[in-house]
Amino acid sequence: MSDNKKGLNPLATGVAGAIIGAAAAAAAIALSDEKNRKKAEKVLENMQQEGSKVLKEITKKAMELKDAVGKGAEEAKAEIKKLSSKKK
Repeated sequence: MSDNKKGLNPLATGVAGAIIGAAAAAAAIALSDEKNRKKAEKVLENMQQEGSKVLKEITKKAMELKDAVGKGAEEAKAEIKKLSSKKK
């Protein structure tokens, strides 16, 4: 085992923390205004609706794929049975 310590650079960590803090402060200031809060709520609602649509579409495609694979497996089993009965 090596005694080398691998960690985060303290300077990079400090800069990242400062950026995150500044972003949080900017968000708090922006959301303190009621107009901005309403806009943010509307955007979040639209994003949620779009996410729901995408989730439904993905689920639909996954079920179609599952059905196609299941059907293919059944056909493969039938073909294997047919081939093994021909060998006898």
